[in-house]
Amino acid sequence: MNTLEIILNERDFNYKIFKKINDGETSEIFLGEFNGRKSIFKLTKRNNFNLIINEYLKSEVIENISKKNVTPNILFYEKKIGLLIYEYIEIESKNKIVKNIQSIGEQLKKFHQIKFNKRTKTYKDQFNLYLNKLNSESKNNYLKEAIELFNDLKVHENENVFSHNDLNANNILMSKNNIFFIDFEYSSINNKYFDISKIIDSLNLNNSEISKFLFGYGIEGNTKEVITNIKRWSLMNTYTELIWAKYINKFNKNFLNEAYLKLLTSKIKQQKL
Repeated sequence: MNTLEIILNERDFNYKIFKKINDGETSEIFLGEFNGRKSIFKLTKRNNFNLIINEYLKSEVIENISKKNVTPNILFYEKKIGLLIYEYIEIESKNKIVKNIQSIGEQLKKFHQIKFNKRTKTYKDQFNLYLNKLNSESKNNYLKEAIELFNDLKVHENENVFSHNDLNANNILMSKNNIFFIDFEYSSINNKYFDISKIIDSLNLNNSEISKFLFGYGIEGNTKEVITNIKRWSLMNTYTELIWAKYINKFNKNFLNEAYLKLLTSKIKQQKL
């Protein structure tokens, strides 16, 4: 009997676990049934590298997420044990996501309107956690450059929202009737362009698609200021991913392989051109 089954049995839940579908750095994900509904079970690992995660599982936040209809139907959650159960949805082809890019912009705007309070953790909190662990590498160029860019971008805190912080293509699902976001463990207060630039980058949008996406979000026109914000936050996204990877490897040597780190380093060089 695995940890998830022990937790579910302790609560006398009506469930079935079919299989584990993902084993990530911070959580395990299972496919099963919950109260007769086909469901996804997401359980945070106890050894989660001391990361600041699961801010979304605070009751006032997750209830607001649910009200916005930007995630599959939430069936159960408990922050103390890091468990989330949500309804499984049949998804459309990934190709249809880009074809509906304006709708993704509209959904992201709704997500960014989620209310949060002053106790909600920020991207700055997580970033500083990474830096403190990597202080032995403080002379490395990538770290110095990331700190300089981060300090420069902090002046735009008036654009802060409740941000997903990991909106890669795998975390955007499209059903026949809706678009959903999943995997919120890294969500926090952050600048709106962090998510905007991540979607543009991960979906490899062209200029026409970017315009439709921004229009859906409520940003009209690819002005010089908008383009600059997207480029700078896209670079900050990649720096963050590299720093996160280095941080994870500090706890678990070679958890993420060297080829992945080199890929991120190469991407940063390209983005700086």
